[in-house]
Amino acid sequence: MANKSRFVVAESSIKAFFRDGARKVYSKEQLSEVLEQNRTLWNLPFSMYTDKFIVRLLSSEILSKREIIFSGTYLKKERYLTSDASVFQVAVSLVNKSYLSHYTAVYLHGLTNQIPKTIYISFEQSKKNNVDRELEQSAIDSAFSKPQRKSGTATIYEGYTLLLHNGMYSNRSGVFSLNDLPVTNIERTLIDIAVRPGYAGGVDSVLDIYRRVIDKISINKLMATLDKLNFIYPYHQTIGFYLQKAGLSDDKLEVLRQKKILFDFYLTYEISEKEYNTTWKIYHPKGM
Repeated sequence: MANKSRFVVAESSIKAFFRDGARKVYSKEQLSEVLEQNRTLWNLPFSMYTDKFIVRLLSSEILSKREIIFSGTYLKKERYLTSDASVFQVAVSLVNKSYLSHYTAVYLHGLTNQIPKTIYISFEQSKKNNVDRELEQSAIDSAFSKPQRKSGTATIYEGYTLLLHNGMYSNRSGVFSLNDLPVTNIERTLIDIAVRPGYAGGVDSVLDIYRRVIDKISINKLMATLDKLNFIYPYHQTIGFYLQKAGLSDDKLEVLRQKKILFDFYLTYEISEKEYNTTWKIYHPKGM
């Protein structure tokens, strides 16, 4: 009874802590830290260990529990939520150092009128040693004759599909905080959706997004981010095509034209009817 009475005495303070805090989603480990950091302040006994603390938080409806299981893996996550936790906050809590990307970032930047039902959560592979990478036209042709690879690690949560994208190491280049959410900035988002158009509704949707943002972007920032990402494929051709189609002036396109264009490239994967753009040496769906 003593444990219960102490929790009850401190309950209003505990509720205020979770209600007013910036964090809205917790793991069990994070709740353990909350308990230890505030045990003295809330006058909770040492006999109240983490599991007991969580039981009291749930029974008092201060937090609710969600169990999230991803298909295609054994990945299972338990999360504890405040009543006002958003699906985006839940999403980025699932993988350490993850961030919101692709069409989710497009939406959070206000660049689409659509409310996406898939939330793209990117996390990065470990840093690899630099190796010499040689590109051949036959390898490009073969890769882009097939469908775009898509992550099979996904789950359904509150009517949304949460999809985990394990991207290349970039040291979180172009990631910033937007309304307390880690999100790719506009320039990084434009690169990501050009690389993976299937994660943004397809090439027509990508072009529409480029048109919406053409007056808001920094070409220098976009190019600096592209250089940091250091793709083996010549995505500067893809991005140049989109920017020109979106109406970027020739003088601003010059920085992209200065990069070598050595190969024929493809705007997207598995194009059934294609046309060829000679400026960017790129195949694109007919009619674009």
